[in-house]
Amino acid sequence: MEFESTWKNETVCYTLPPLINAENFGDEISIVEDVFSASLSLLNIQIFLIYVISNSLNYILKRFSIPSFVSQLLTGIILGPTFLRKNDFFKNQLFPRRSHEALDVVGMTGYITFMFLSAVKMDVAMVIRSGKKVMTIGLASTIIPFAVGLLFQRQQIAEADDKLTVNSIVGITSIQSLTFFPVVSQVLEELKLTNSEIGRLALSSSLVSGLLGALIDLVGKAFSMHLEVAKRLRNLLVASLSIAVAVFVFRPAMVWVVKRTPQGGSVKAAYVFVTLAVATSYVVLFDELRLAFILGAFIFGLIIPPGPPFGSSLVETLETVPQALFFPVFVATTAMKADLTTVFGPFDNRGFFTALIYWSAIEKFIACLLLALPWMPLLDSVVLSLVLNSKGAVEASIHAYQRDTQMMGLQLYSLFLLSILVNATVIPVLVSILYEPSRRYAGYHSRNIFALRPVSELRVLACVHKPHHVASTMKLLDTLCRTEESAVALYVIHLLEQIGHATPIFITHQKQKKSESSDSSYSHDVVVAFDQYERNNMGCTSAQIFTSISHAKFMQEDVFTLALDKLTSIILVPFHRKWGIDGRIESEDNVLRALNYRILDTAPCSVGILYDRGSRKATAAIEVVPLDSETAPSESASCSICAIYLGGRDDREAISLAKRMANDPSVHLTILYLVSQQKLAAAAAAGGEAVLDDEVVLNGVLREMSNFLNVQCLERVVRDGTETASLIAAVADQYDVFVVGRRWHMEVESPQTAGLADWSEFPELGVIGDLLASKDVRTRGSVLVVQQQRQRK
Repeated sequence: MEFESTWKNETVCYTLPPLINAENFGDEISIVEDVFSASLSLLNIQIFLIYVISNSLNYILKRFSIPSFVSQLLTGIILGPTFLRKNDFFKNQLFPRRSHEALDVVGMTGYITFMFLSAVKMDVAMVIRSGKKVMTIGLASTIIPFAVGLLFQRQQIAEADDKLTVNSIVGITSIQSLTFFPVVSQVLEELKLTNSEIGRLALSSSLVSGLLGALIDLVGKAFSMHLEVAKRLRNLLVASLSIAVAVFVFRPAMVWVVKRTPQGGSVKAAYVFVTLAVATSYVVLFDELRLAFILGAFIFGLIIPPGPPFGSSLVETLETVPQALFFPVFVATTAMKADLTTVFGPFDNRGFFTALIYWSAIEKFIACLLLALPWMPLLDSVVLSLVLNSKGAVEASIHAYQRDTQMMGLQLYSLFLLSILVNATVIPVLVSILYEPSRRYAGYHSRNIFALRPVSELRVLACVHKPHHVASTMKLLDTLCRTEESAVALYVIHLLEQIGHATPIFITHQKQKKSESSDSSYSHDVVVAFDQYERNNMGCTSAQIFTSISHAKFMQEDVFTLALDKLTSIILVPFHRKWGIDGRIESEDNVLRALNYRILDTAPCSVGILYDRGSRKATAAIEVVPLDSETAPSESASCSICAIYLGGRDDREAISLAKRMANDPSVHLTILYLVSQQKLAAAAAAGGEAVLDDEVVLNGVLREMSNFLNVQCLERVVRDGTETASLIAAVADQYDVFVVGRRWHMEVESPQTAGLADWSEFPELGVIGDLLASKDVRTRGSVLVVQQQRQRK
């Protein structure tokens, strides 16, 4: 039985009972008709098409720094009346009018989830703690363009003959003036700028602007409803009471749940489900109050404590399917409502609205630029102004609502959607061209151990992720000879992965007041451990502790910024593999390994990868290569160190660090010099007593330590990588610490390591470090693989 219904001022035919799946059909129709007639099958096909096309476009466009939002918009344009829906098959079979409502419901579910999660990731307390710079840029960059825009359009407003035109001009000007946090967050994450200085400022400023916009929208919606004054005031009062209940009832309950959740644990599933149920009720309530229903989800999301454990649990629950799958459907369906071909046809007021978009963007850009210049360089101010001008899903949803409610015609809607498409494409590309954070980390100055004076302060930045990294870092620091003349300035950064929080957090614990335990709780054990270490080594070691909470892909930004600010000579990072007491591998962290690669590639100083295999002794002697007694260190030494030297910049950095360790008389240092038999033969043929370049450097180091009784140098001639591997396996269990160079810069493989690179499991360790990390090598000591600072022009 068929029924007619009016939907968005158009007549649509429905079949009752609804034809959900193939079970509702008999055998009289074909399989193709069956699939396209069943609403569930058709919906799955539509979602599948949107998902495949958008991801295919994103795979191509992301190489040009164009965000995924553009790919989703283009998907809707391709599937919409601009292109494919001009074809009868796409219009009547694949995207018939009867299917639009179901597709819109799926898309709107994705958008509600997107806005709810965006609010959950916000930290409203940041607005309260925001400094003068953030508040000034956030508020003034919104108010000034809005006021200037209305001033320039006062004539058009005065000449307007209907209220709808006035509302359109005012509404469009306000939308163009606002900066929405979800949009800026998406852009920065796509460009990998979340942890940069500009990224932090843009997120904070957009949060201030977005909250101002939400407040204005809430009040505006309440007084623009086509209801009696008494009902408007009643709805506004009910909305205010619901917000008060959220702040004073639900938020304290969530804080109570957080306090009852063990540190590092997850919130119970029951609490998460209750929270989602209440959030859904707020969406329904605001819709019934004739307010923007999306405000219900957004406002309730703001009161949820961001970050772990509550915010992270909600993000992990909703980010996978509701947002990752349904949000692209929302963006695509928003674009499918536009027909870009109408923009270039007969169009009343096209010039006025085009100029309105154009000048609004310029006004906001200039306002942001002038506000940022007193605090930032010109180029950074330009980039910040571009980011704060970004348009995305929020603006598209507002215009789509105006289109659905007949506040905006098809031509005008298509024009605004085209402007959003251009904005979302051009701004990320310009930002990626103008701003490259790694440029500020370029090694224009020598910040390495080799360039330090023999007696000088050594500045070390140690990265800590897990509790066992604290012990291994301290063990290595104990091998450094620390005196008042050659003290160690230690900077410890505790890196935590950001989940359920959009804005990265950087905490300087030295500036925390004793009463401020909330921030300190993130790294309480780390702070206590290194504070105690500093007290135990008073006068020769100073320690400052920091905490960085950010996305794993951007952690290196905080590491590099701190290294630059503190002028460190070396960054210590832990190896991603952990060994147990019995010598077996306990765990591997591939996220940490990827971070180590990024640090090695762009660090502004030298880098050392530290891995510790415990303090176990070998159960059996290794007799691979006969070694004389001088290879073994003295038994009276408190720590035995072996620096393996083959030559090159990284090896020079390694023996420079080992030389500092040998300043302690209780430390026994062995420099194991592996020289190639081919090079010796060539040097002998050239002059008999010719000296190798690598040996010149080594001799200089040995001359400086000529009076050290605890230092010996052993020269071993090897023919190839096989002999090198055998020699290292033989000495692997005779030392407490190995210091080796990564040798990443060696363009031609050395004879000493010939063939070993083909079997390398961990290229980040170099050939020698990889040998010592092998499962087949028995060793009890820590290994430090050093890469000297990469110099850039």
